Amino acid sequence: MKSKRFSHFFISRERTVAFLLIGLLFCLLVAMILAVSFSTQEKEELLMKSEAERAFNSIYMALTEESATEKAASIMKEEGVIGIGIYSSNGRLFRWLGTVPYLLPYENFNIETATAAEASYGLYSFDKKTEVLQYMRMARLAIDLDAGGLVIDETGTIRTNLNFPDILYVVMDGSSYAKAISRIWLLTLIVILAVIVMFMFFIRLYINNRRYREMLARQESLVSLGAAARTLAHEIKNPLSAMTIQIALLKKMLPAGYSEELSVVDQEIARLTQLTNKVSDFLKNPVGNPELIEVRSFMEGIIGLFSCNISFTPDSMEAAYIEFDPDRARSVFENLIKNAVESCSDRDPQVSIEILERKRGLVAISILDRGDGLAGNGSKNVDMNKYFDPFFTTKIHGSGIGLSISRQFVKARGGSITLTMREGGGTRAEVVLALVPEKFVRAILNTETESRGVNR
Repeated sequence: MKSKRFSHFFISRERTVAFLLIGLLFCLLVAMILAVSFSTQEKEELLMKSEAERAFNSIYMALTEESATEKAASIMKEEGVIGIGIYSSNGRLFRWLGTVPYLLPYENFNIETATAAEASYGLYSFDKKTEVLQYMRMARLAIDLDAGGLVIDETGTIRTNLNFPDILYVVMDGSSYAKAISRIWLLTLIVILAVIVMFMFFIRLYINNRRYREMLARQESLVSLGAAARTLAHEIKNPLSAMTIQIALLKKMLPAGYSEELSVVDQEIARLTQLTNKVSDFLKNPVGNPELIEVRSFMEGIIGLFSCNISFTPDSMEAAYIEFDPDRARSVFENLIKNAVESCSDRDPQVSIEILERKRGLVAISILDRGDGLAGNGSKNVDMNKYFDPFFTTKIHGSGIGLSISRQFVKARGGSITLTMREGGGTRAEVVLALVPEKFVRAILNTETESRGVNR
């Protein structure tokens, strides 16, 4: 029992759970990428400190040999060192080579936040504009002191065994370090963008898969519904035919006083007959026999069937043609206009029709009204697609199959039909169909003209 409840809960919350898991996995991957990036940057920093330390030692060792200055200068050039210096504990320059400041630039380093261990291992400062790298660390060196006026031995100097806390300072060209850091974060950005694209692909794949499963489920239900409706429509037509005959006989046999009651029965039989005919239309081939239809004149003919005032805006385009079965096209637009006319009962629904030619050879035919709207309660959070489900209706006397048939006929011709709520109230029903290219229209019309001439 618990497993069934859990399964039902998961299915009902599948979309939320899936997006939550995908989002969690995305955050985890991004965190891992950033962790690797920071780790790689830290590695580059350690490598930079190691290079600065190695360069300092190489130069300092060269200074103790013959031709010290020339060799040290050569090493500095090879290592990209601008200058090295040994500073006393109070920050004054003691010994140097190359270009270094006389006073140690403590302000360039985070001395206040650095720990003793960090100061011992080394601090660095990098200027992104000049790409100059400064490195310093504490050191304890045996210093050669000039004896001055002291008593000295035969070497002329006196050695002291005192160790003074000195500071090693190196100024280097940091362009290679800057390039390495830039490569790290550029690669990080590329990888994150790739991950985003990958997850967008997976999300899109999941949405399409979910839509496909929903479509399959809907089609399965429609197949079952079609089989049942086909059988039901066939079984209902025979009794309706018999009832129609009997009502006609009763009208002749009964006195005139019963005509009102008989007319009610007759109207209900007609309504059931119309419903079964619509079900048959829904189940039959939706394509029919397509013909060339001029949109403007066709819509004007349909508007003439309604007694109410309907505003018509056919746009400024010339004659535009679609290829559609005339009976099915009439069924589609009559049903949409009828819905607009009946969208309210206490006022004028202000029905209007617009025809707009779109790019890529499409035409949009819109039926607009200022009625109560399909939602009926003014709510904007309405799934308009459910109004295309068979037998779904908000009307008291509606069958709920008219919009389903209309969508099936329009989709069979490669078009689309949508319902949207209008600002200020009312509904827009829009049918988008492909226009027949002008050269094909001329060819078809010429063929029809020649065919009529032959028949005469």
